[in-house]
Amino acid sequence: MIYTANDPGNWAIWKNKKENKNLPLQEATQKYRKEKLLFENQYMDFLQQQQAILTQNAQTGGTSLNGVTSVAFDASPVFQTNTGNTQTLKVKFSKPVLVTGSPLVTVANNQFGGGTAATFNYTYSAGSSTNELTFQHIHPTAAVTSQGFSANVVAIGSNLAPIGIIVQPGTPSDGIYAFSADTNYTTSGAGNGLALQVTISGGNITSVICTTTGNDFVPGEVITFAAGSLGGSSTGGSITVAASALRADTVSFAAGSAVTLNSGTITTGDGTFNTQLNNIARRQGTPALDFTSTSTKTGVPS
Repeated sequence: MIYTANDPGNWAIWKNKKENKNLPLQEATQKYRKEKLLFENQYMDFLQQQQAILTQNAQTGGTSLNGVTSVAFDASPVFQTNTGNTQTLKVKFSKPVLVTGSPLVTVANNQFGGGTAATFNYTYSAGSSTNELTFQHIHPTAAVTSQGFSANVVAIGSNLAPIGIIVQPGTPSDGIYAFSADTNYTTSGAGNGLALQVTISGGNITSVICTTTGNDFVPGEVITFAAGSLGGSSTGGSITVAASALRADTVSFAAGSAVTLNSGTITTGDGTFNTQLNNIARRQGTPALDFTSTSTKTGVPS
């Protein structure tokens, strides 16, 4: 604490000081009482502040500097991969912070669903003067993997039959039929690279197993089999790729992650004068911005 008023001390000594000795008694008395009261009020404030710090030390082990305590993706809304939506995450500090500009948090993308971006940014959007900042990422509307975060991959081993809509072929022959990637079938969209094993039993498609990974598929995309591909005289037949057949990207935080200032600033404070926060800001400058987080979020193909 910085003192702005000195203790006037003993009255007898005070009244004989050069600046006081010629004052009329009433004026001198009033001046002395005012100085004494100002000093005592300031001193009581100091004692209360010290007691608060001691209490905090007992509860937290000491008056720590400021820094990130947790980072996590918001569960809502779901991260739709084919529909434009806004995603958010929260960064919590141990003490309030003031923010200027557009700091960033970079997230890692495993690209499991075919997304093109290995990393992308969430930009600061709200929370200055509190200890919880919100960062947001605006995801664009895109049908397939032209967006960085996707769910457009059909995994090896998936059986499309139990979850997809099947249009049965005409006059197929019972048996198991192997389809090389992009051969003897067409897709209604950009889906490609999928090899299939189709089982016909009792004149119906009963199983459609993916034997390679398919890329750039979207929910509802239709795979139509060529004439004769399910037996010598077969005609037509198709299956719809259900959303649940698609695997999605998952975002996470890489080791060594930190909030990036991006020419902005993050400083300790809440917009008011607070001795403790101002002392921390003076000692530390920018709070510690590095963090470790196990939070993840997986896309939803929709």
